[in-house]
Amino acid sequence: MPDPGPVTCAGCGLLCDDVTLERSGDGVRLEPPCWLGAEWFAERIRRMAGAPAATIRGRPSDVDAALARAAELLRDARRPLLHGFDDATVEDARAAVALADRLGALVATDGVAGAWPGVPAVPLRGASSATLGEIRDRSRLVVIWREDPASTHPRLLDRLGLGGGSDSRLEARGAPSPLGISGAPSRPNTKRTLVVVDDRDTTTAQRADLQLRWARERDLEALTRLHGLQRSLVLRPSDLDAELGVLLERLRAVPHAALIHGPGVRAGTGGQRRELALHELVRALSHDRHVVTLALPRAPGTRGAQDVLTWQTGYSGNVDLASGHPEPVTATRPLATHQGVDVSLRIEGTAGGLPDDVTEIALCSLPVEGVEVSIRTAAAGVAVAGIAHRLDGVPLALQALLPGDEPTAASLLARLLAELEP
Repeated sequence: MPDPGPVTCAGCGLLCDDVTLERSGDGVRLEPPCWLGAEWFAERIRRMAGAPAATIRGRPSDVDAALARAAELLRDARRPLLHGFDDATVEDARAAVALADRLGALVATDGVAGAWPGVPAVPLRGASSATLGEIRDRSRLVVIWREDPASTHPRLLDRLGLGGGSDSRLEARGAPSPLGISGAPSRPNTKRTLVVVDDRDTTTAQRADLQLRWARERDLEALTRLHGLQRSLVLRPSDLDAELGVLLERLRAVPHAALIHGPGVRAGTGGQRRELALHELVRALSHDRHVVTLALPRAPGTRGAQDVLTWQTGYSGNVDLASGHPEPVTATRPLATHQGVDVSLRIEGTAGGLPDDVTEIALCSLPVEGVEVSIRTAAAGVAVAGIAHRLDGVPLALQALLPGDEPTAASLLARLLAELEP
């Protein structure tokens, strides 16, 4: 493989655009080193050889026949669902929304199975957001709530100026206190503090100046009590008060702070209520300082798909187009079962845990099994170029390092739309 120079890695939502790579046997080496990015590139390069262009019920097929079968299924669907978008580009998402509008379909970017989080928090309260550059340059305190970016977004701490230098990490950490506060006060000359709220001993927690420990089930209580303490309300005593007092003192001591969160807060029953409480807290704290949030999506294509959905419909997350106009999905039960989905179209995503009676179509660059129709697509960032949105909303170009003959998901979606037009 010729040296392409710096490229954008879509191994996670961080979309590092300063990466150089070289083939090493069956694997890939990246510089700066990142195990997650190396696995991402290697998996997609291996995928480019040997897989059939399309399948129908597991048997190899040509793309035209597979598209015709997919169009037939979608035309006859009572309640179609478009979902996935893990590795989708902005172009893929734009084509998907156009097709969903024609079908009157559900569009889901937040997952379709498992316990549901409830009414979306951001449309209700809004969010104070920032780019990575603003957090790096201005935030004197960074609070990571129930996430482990050292594992899920390996270079994030470095890019926020928290990569282990003398200004971001204590030289020695104390033992956990009875209240679950581990570490010791920051040195007087420390310019930046990292606080982790998590009862797990994660890699990120090991790099923190301060770790606050309580069970995940108490996050809503902690967030609402912290909000109450910020407003100087009289509250009944709680065993969380000492820990929350330490965190509030740190927040009040800086002119700019960032709260980093993700599925650890939002996922599961009542998750959006927890996220809503987090944004309400940020709003209260911002009366006399600047506090921002940064969400960590698990997949690199999620932010771009959500942005496209917002541009096209006015709502992000999960949107229902069945009535002829966009409506946010606010169900508190798993979407696929609650909404009676009968046909799903998975776009550059992993298996979503759909009910057995749902007929599945997949347009994916990675291997897919157990679906009615699958069509192999070109992997953006390896076989085809495209645009993706970094987790802070910044658009970045993905390069075609090893151009191939596979179609993009966007082109297949456009062909499906043409098939369905009267």
